[in-house]
Amino acid sequence: MITLYQFPTSPFCEKIRRLLGYKALPYRLIDVPRAAVADYRDVSPIGKFPAIDHDGTKVWDSTDIAEYLERIAPDPTVLPNATRDRALAHVIEDWADESLYLYEIEMRLAWRHNLLPLVPSFAATMPSVPEHQVADFVEKAAKAMTTAQGLGRKPVDQVVRDAERHLHAIDGLVGDGGWLVGSHLSIADLSVVPQLNALLCTREVVEATSKMPRIMAWRRRVMDAAPDHSGRRSEPGAET
Repeated sequence: MITLYQFPTSPFCEKIRRLLGYKALPYRLIDVPRAAVADYRDVSPIGKFPAIDHDGTKVWDSTDIAEYLERIAPDPTVLPNATRDRALAHVIEDWADESLYLYEIEMRLAWRHNLLPLVPSFAATMPSVPEHQVADFVEKAAKAMTTAQGLGRKPVDQVVRDAERHLHAIDGLVGDGGWLVGSHLSIADLSVVPQLNALLCTREVVEATSKMPRIMAWRRRVMDAAPDHSGRRSEPGAET
């Protein structure tokens, strides 16, 4: 049996939930309180989540978990057929995990107007922090991360333009009825959609995607093919 340890508000955890849903693998879900990460060092020694325990085999980091699940349950595969497409899927997964992730941290968590509606979801994962302090805590941590990386030092309008360029790139890849890479759903789709769902908690991305019906249709295809059986909502403006 697979046990998935997660932060409920993390797009990386949604990525693994959808991967498990796509492969129809049953699992048990455990939410990790952010203040109690040290209590789960036996599962994730470096304190990263998602992490899984599969009958005593423990794997952390979403990319490593995806590779592990592909090994133990290769059908249906999340790897494209062609060698070049597999390489491109890897590049897109890394782009989602390392670049789109920073945009959702900046726009969703460091911009107060987008963060405030999400405070109850974050407060549930931070029981040691009084709810009235959660917004300040999350905003400060998010801004410190994106400022150190550089994105957080850009003006707001420039960040929005950058994000729109990323959205147009997705739109160009999926076209009319396709997937990001190859002829079937792949790890590329499963990596980008959770980051997009997080970005859809921002008014700026909701506005931008309202003019991009192909992205929203592709998003729905991915979510239908790879359901999130945790019961968590992944709708525009909803916490993921």
